[in-house]
Amino acid sequence: MQSQEIEQYLSELGAELQSQGITKPVRMLLIGGAYMMLLAKAPRITDDIDIFWIEESEDFHKARLAMRDAIQIIASKYTLQPNWFNSLTQMLIYDKIVMPKGKLWRRFGPLHVYSPPKEYMLALKIMAGRDKDIADCRILLPQTNIRTRQQAQKVLDRYVLPDGQKDEAETIKYSLKVLFGPESENEQ
Repeated sequence: MQSQEIEQYLSELGAELQSQGITKPVRMLLIGGAYMMLLAKAPRITDDIDIFWIEESEDFHKARLAMRDAIQIIASKYTLQPNWFNSLTQMLIYDKIVMPKGKLWRRFGPLHVYSPPKEYMLALKIMAGRDKDIADCRILLPQTNIRTRQQAQKVLDRYVLPDGQKDEAETIKYSLKVLFGPESENEQ
C-alpha cells in the first residue's frame, strides 16, 4: 500500500461504517508502517494498516460487527489480504505497553484516526527491533529530541511497562546498540 491508498481505504471504511448506521465515533490509533508513511513521511510501502483501538466502550462493541463487515467489503473490492486492517499487534502487546491518548489526525465519518507521539512510535519500534523497525527508528529520531541512549531509555520507561521491557530485553538492547552504539560509550 502507498500513502494515498491508505487514506482511500480509511475513507471508504468510514463511509461504509456510516452506511451501516454507525454514528458514534470509532477511535483508533494509527501505528506501524502506515503511521511511518503518513505521519513520519517515510519513503516506503506497507502491506497493512496497523492500529490500536483506543477504547472499547459499549458503542465500540455495537460497531464491531459493522466494522468487521466494512473491512471485508473493502478487502473484496480492492483484492486486499484479509488482515489489511490489522489490530493483532494490540492483542500481542497490550500488557506490555502504556497507551497514549494520541492526537486526532483525521475523521473519516465515524472513524476517528489518532496519531500517537513520535516518541511512542520510537519506543514501539525499538521494542520490535526488526531491520525495518531500526530503519524506521532512524527516520523518527531526527523528528524527536532524542539524541542519546539515556533519552531513548526514558521514552521506553514512559511507554513500555517494566514486564514488557523485561520480556523484550534482548531486542531492546540490540536496538539501542544499533542506534546509539555500545552501552559502554560515554554519553555527553
